[in-house]
Amino acid sequence: MKNLKFVTFLLLLNLMIMQTLKATTYYVNSIVALQTKINSASTVAGDSIILADGTYLNSTLTIGKSNITVMSATPGGVFLNGTNDITISGNYVIFSGFQFTSGDIGSNYLLKVSGSNNKITQLNFSNYYAKKYIEIQAGSQYNEISYCNLEKKPAAAEIGCTIQISTSSVIGYHKIRYCSFQNYYGIGGDNGNEPIRIGLGAEYLNKSRTIVEYCYFNNTGLGDSESVSVKCQENVIRFCTFTNQQNAMLCFRNGDNNVAYSNFFINAGGIRVKEANNIYCYNNYFENSGVGSTADAVTYLYVAPLVPPTTASPRTINLENINFIHNTFYNCGDIDLGGTGAMRNTWANNIFKKSSGSIFKNANLGTSWAGNLYQGTLGISFASGMTSTNPFLALNSEGYYGLSSSSPVNNANAGYPTILNITNIDDDPTLLFDISGQPRPSTVTSKDVGCDEYTTGTTTNHPLTLSEVGPSYLMALSANPFDLSDKKTSIFPNPVKNNLTIQFPNTIDSDTEVTIITINGQLVKKQIIAQNELVDYQKLIDVTDLKNGIYLLQLHSTNYSKVFKIVIQK
Repeated sequence: MKNLKFVTFLLLLNLMIMQTLKATTYYVNSIVALQTKINSASTVAGDSIILADGTYLNSTLTIGKSNITVMSATPGGVFLNGTNDITISGNYVIFSGFQFTSGDIGSNYLLKVSGSNNKITQLNFSNYYAKKYIEIQAGSQYNEISYCNLEKKPAAAEIGCTIQISTSSVIGYHKIRYCSFQNYYGIGGDNGNEPIRIGLGAEYLNKSRTIVEYCYFNNTGLGDSESVSVKCQENVIRFCTFTNQQNAMLCFRNGDNNVAYSNFFINAGGIRVKEANNIYCYNNYFENSGVGSTADAVTYLYVAPLVPPTTASPRTINLENINFIHNTFYNCGDIDLGGTGAMRNTWANNIFKKSSGSIFKNANLGTSWAGNLYQGTLGISFASGMTSTNPFLALNSEGYYGLSSSSPVNNANAGYPTILNITNIDDDPTLLFDISGQPRPSTVTSKDVGCDEYTTGTTTNHPLTLSEVGPSYLMALSANPFDLSDKKTSIFPNPVKNNLTIQFPNTIDSDTEVTIITINGQLVKKQIIAQNELVDYQKLIDVTDLKNGIYLLQLHSTNYSKVFKIVIQK
């Protein structure tokens, strides 16, 4: 009985403490005041510190407290320029809404994260001189970089990737998602300014389990020939779009046991495998990939091991167990099989269509083929596993070439190895979905060849556009050449309690995608409004399921795009 009373007393005491320590929002207008409030913030209540809009120069900021939010007064309204040095060593920190557009810190890193479970979101990096923009440091876990834009790193800046995921014996489980990487300057090739680098060559035995997903890469090839450089183990690159960068490729550079699936390589270099083993690439789409450039649709690069091996180069084999399964290649550049070194490689259930020129070059003796379809000139000889037929690909509503009603379907081959299933990662090793997210049959031989299953249903993946990634405020802050409306788009009431009315322009000529996100970049509502649903160019949006707070509402159609800040107050 006494124990029960004591436990009850503790519960009541804890409740009183939690009620006393309610989260507080502080507003500050200087970096000094911001640092002071960070140092005194309540980690139990989860305080928020909001920095007034403006430009702040030469800022040193250390976020050592956990469970707090540090953000700009309005998304994108704070510019942290000059010689910045920002460190996040706390855990469960949200850092949001800042821009870095002018500064030079030489060989230093702009933003270093050593804590865990932090969210770095809604940041814009442009024209900033730094060796690296963001480093997630070794030993940290479960950090997320989302809705950030990283672009225009100057050619004269210190050489270094813009996002570095450092690794150790501690598995990271980090995520990079919904970010945009654009217009990198430099000389191309192995220049060292990759958008993303996961690990280092010396870390190739470390398991990172980093996921890069829903990211958009455009014109990054002058920074480096690798869009994403994977140099450690057990990482996933998925649902990304690579475009307008024929000289840049997704590169599995050192680490083994990595996966790339459901990515789009359109007018961009494809996938390079160099000095790596156990690589699985499936459900990817390649169009005009590696055309007229130094890159290819696929490249194998064998690195002869040192004999005897050394500490710096201990590998005895590479290019072993490289697998390309259920991919589609449409009018691409070369698929270069390397000519030597490959062992136990498998290409199965892929579609190759090429109007002119050879599909393959540099055949190797270590690859088996099963269930592939092709139309065009192979360029190398095959004993089996390659069938000449018209796949009848057709341009679909998502803007890429998929299967049509005339295509051969339900005829995949089961002759490929088990796909890697990375521990604690929600991947798709049994190909239950196609590149668009539509379901595939569970039986291997009932699946369709290529990346696309000929079926109907909800699609969850498509070639991304810039409007779907990066900080939402960039669209709102930029001049919009697509707004051709005679009658301006508007929303009311604002603040809103239950129902929000959108007044559309009278020039609307297509369906409109409506997206509502939090100021931290979390998607909370998304719907498509058909043009024929509008009455007097108006549509009512139900927001009763959303909590009080500030949100960004984005409208995207074929001839206009708008972003509004809305306040929900009930």
